[in-house]
Amino acid sequence: MTRHLKRCSPDHDLPQGRDARLFRLRVEDAYSPLFWLDLEMKAGATLDDLDDFLRGIWLECCGHLSSFDIEGVSYTVSTYGGPFDDDRSMDVELAEVLADGTRFGHTYDFGTSTELKLRVVGEREGRIGREPLRVLSHNEAPEWACMVCDRPAAEICTYCIYERENPFLCDAHAEEHDCEEEALLPVVNSPRMGMCGYTG
Repeated sequence: MTRHLKRCSPDHDLPQGRDARLFRLRVEDAYSPLFWLDLEMKAGATLDDLDDFLRGIWLECCGHLSSFDIEGVSYTVSTYGGPFDDDRSMDVELAEVLADGTRFGHTYDFGTSTELKLRVVGEREGRIGREPLRVLSHNEAPEWACMVCDRPAAEICTYCIYERENPFLCDAHAEEHDCEEEALLPVVNSPRMGMCGYTG
């Protein structure tokens, strides 16, 4: 997909408008190859813009804090007048902190953390419109089987995640499941599935 997008993405530029410097980013779950996406983002956009996007597509559940780690420097959301300790603000342009080949990390929620790994896989001049970024490709939703009957799962039990190899349930068996109803969360296409209060 990465090789294909290098050739393909310029073919989908807008016919009019001003060229901008663009970074092509690969974003993946830090621990599983199942969840990934490819983005093209304006170099003049900020880490804050990227954080907002990641929260919207994959992460946001309860307004937790988040941070980027780029070459040993942490960039956090500005809260209560500024970032924490030696951390820097996410209100910094990508062009100031990224270059072709840069690898970096993102953490959402410092309690039940979801960690992502990102890398800049290319850059070019192009026209993607007013938005700071666009999605180029995304993994298909993985299919999970119910722990009882092997039908497609609709719920994940957040208690059984730690006790069973398969914590997934179809709708019928979710109703009969022994754990409390509050332990059940929907199956979603996100590395945050089954964590905290994430419902997609």
